[in-house]
Amino acid sequence: MSEEQSTVQQDTSHADEAAPRQDQADAQPSQGERLVPVSESIRYRKRAQVAEQQLADTKGHLQDTQAELEQVRQTMDKLERRQHIDALLADADAVDLEVARLLTEMAVEMMDEPDVKLAIEDLRRHKPYLFRQRLGGASAMPARGHDTADHQSQQAAEQAAVSGDRRDLLRYLRLRRKA
Repeated sequence: MSEEQSTVQQDTSHADEAAPRQDQADAQPSQGERLVPVSESIRYRKRAQVAEQQLADTKGHLQDTQAELEQVRQTMDKLERRQHIDALLADADAVDLEVARLLTEMAVEMMDEPDVKLAIEDLRRHKPYLFRQRLGGASAMPARGHDTADHQSQQAAEQAAVSGDRRDLLRYLRLRRKA
């Protein structure tokens, strides 16, 4: 048995020698790995945390900027639509531009497909007092005959109707009295 005991002791001694070698192999880096001192590792970790915080701040700032940009776009769209409505109302001879604009904007907002021209036409039909009445092609006073005096009075009547000047009206009335 003494031989068996010596064999067992040798086996355990080899096992004891193998264990530290295994620990040393784990502790020593392979060719691709490199050990970094603890202080440097802490410094890298702090830099990474600062970079992550800066990234989070930048993302928050970007979201705020995008929200502000969307708000500016909506405001710009409203102003462009308002300008378009004002131009069309001016062409339609609106008397009270502000009231007509507000009513038109309300009508456009309620539409499924916004159509400003249609809203203005509808407003003109339902509230004609907001618009100037357009005169037809008829003159204010028709001429009576075809002679020269009547022709002059007809021209004077047309000029008085177009200009609206009192002098032109008086000229027309004098020519009519002479005829």
